[in-house]
Amino acid sequence: MKRFASHYLLIPDIGFIKQQVVEINDEGIVQNIFPLTEEIESVEWMPGVIVLFPVSRMEEIENTGMNLKNIPVFQLNLPVAANQPSHCLGKFLDEFQRRGEALLPYLFYPFDFISMQPVDGTRHRLLR
Repeated sequence: MKRFASHYLLIPDIGFIKQQVVEINDEGIVQNIFPLTEEIESVEWMPGVIVLFPVSRMEEIENTGMNLKNIPVFQLNLPVAANQPSHCLGKFLDEFQRRGEALLPYLFYPFDFISMQPVDGTRHRLLR
């Protein structure tokens, strides 16, 4: 298991959530999400935004070669859901697992935290 945290976690169905830890298994699939309330050993801090995408959505984005600013999730003006209860995030993960879909964490950096949008130099990479 590996753990990553960033300024914001973006879950397309929920919005931006401040300082969350994303725990992944050895295959890179998200297993757990919980608040980063203090410095925790074995959590790697990542600058920017971690975005959770189902495998199918990320493949679609990769295959079309879309400009990051044009990715649909960044055009939705999603809210900052600062105090999202952990049990809601657990239900979200459970629903994806029930459907047999895997969520993968992607880091987007640099990121404009005022407009909550990628900038011209934003890159993305799969967290492993």
